[in-house]
Amino acid sequence: MCRSVSDASIIAIAKGCTLLEEWNLALCHEVSISGWQAVGLYCQNLKRLHVNRCLDLTDNGLRALRDGCRSLSILYLNGCARVTPLALELFKSHRGDVCIKEEEVMCIKPYSPFR
Repeated sequence: MCRSVSDASIIAIAKGCTLLEEWNLALCHEVSISGWQAVGLYCQNLKRLHVNRCLDLTDNGLRALRDGCRSLSILYLNGCARVTPLALELFKSHRGDVCIKEEEVMCIKPYSPFR
């Protein structure tokens, strides 16, 4: 959970970690359009993205993720009050390959066969 992570941090991580496959940005309330644009532009290997309850995720931010993030297969999205139903429908129509899940996953750890 990253309530105080700024756009500058998101941009630096997106630029520096281009092989990132999963990123949990749930509760990142300070990420604005420039942060979402960086994720879309630089995170081309991202397969799973968690954006639950990101208060500053807007229709434009969702569009940046839709148009970028070409490897995205799962988007965890709920509680983003500034994303309109129309933007969500546009995302789904342009990116039918992406499964949008409303459940929240708050802990991500590597798979281990010894669990």
